Amino acid sequence: MEPREFKDLVYSQFARISKALSSPKRFELLDYLSQGPKTVERLSKEANMSVANTSKHLQSLLDAKLVKFRKDKNFVFYSLADDNVVDLLLSVKNLTEVQFSDITRVREDYIERNEKIKIVQLKDMLKEIQEGEAVLIDVRPDDEYKNQHISGALSIPVQDLEEHISSIPKDKKVIAYCRGPYCAFATQAVETLNSLGYEAYRMEEGVHEWKQAEYIH
Repeated sequence: MEPREFKDLVYSQFARISKALSSPKRFELLDYLSQGPKTVERLSKEANMSVANTSKHLQSLLDAKLVKFRKDKNFVFYSLADDNVVDLLLSVKNLTEVQFSDITRVREDYIERNEKIKIVQLKDMLKEIQEGEAVLIDVRPDDEYKNQHISGALSIPVQDLEEHISSIPKDKKVIAYCRGPYCAFATQAVETLNSLGYEAYRMEEGVHEWKQAEYIH
């Protein structure tokens, strides 16, 4: 093999990944799948696309070996190929924030509601959570909690929050987290909790940020 032929081959393979990530919708689908396996129908609803378009995007991700699938009766469940894809997603998000600072401002305005939502970091709250002075709640859908969650967190999906509000003690701080810095579920939960008289905070990290920061033992 000639040097030029070798380089053309390897760089074309490298580009397969970047090509798969070139669509905002495909990146969005990967982000949802980072929280756990989902059916095509569920992904279609999450991404506000038709099932047909969702399937086409998933096929592109499958061709790039970023996702895999399994069949269960009449349903097809997709999941990420492995944890390397999670690392890739986090790296792209971090690089984007460095290169395009406006996205950080937009995120803060949307997620923090013009600083009406109090934000905390896990490292600052870990001791209070471990000593029972604060309650950590996971407000993602229940299947995502079952797939993986931060140790010690209670599962209270945001859509069920008011129904299960009696299970949250009012004499403790309540820390809500969801899918990470760009997810608004925790913001919605904090708004509801504050309106009901709780001292509630939104935690910046999700499961993957928690793992990346080596809080897992």
